[in-house]
Amino acid sequence: MNTIKDQDLSKNQQLLRNIVLHAVDQANFTIRNLAKRPTVVMLMECENCLADFMPVIKFIAADHIEYVPIYDQMAMALDAAQIHGEPELIDLDSGAA
Repeated sequence: MNTIKDQDLSKNQQLLRNIVLHAVDQANFTIRNLAKRPTVVMLMECENCLADFMPVIKFIAADHIEYVPIYDQMAMALDAAQIHGEPELIDLDSGAA
């Protein structure tokens, strides 16, 4: 029974990682687009993307501390977008690898 339980844990961890990777990819995509076309519409799209994915990352980071730096970076990017600054790309290397 332990082997099956361990395999499920590994699958769950891979699923969580894939969710985080997808969220970071989408956030970075909108941040890059905002840098290319700094319009109000792109700014709103960037804010919306970050605001949509942050609760998911926060939920994951609550149980998996290795994802906390990614949540923190998303929060800083959202803060920058909300004050019409230049949000920085989310760096996966500072979080879980």
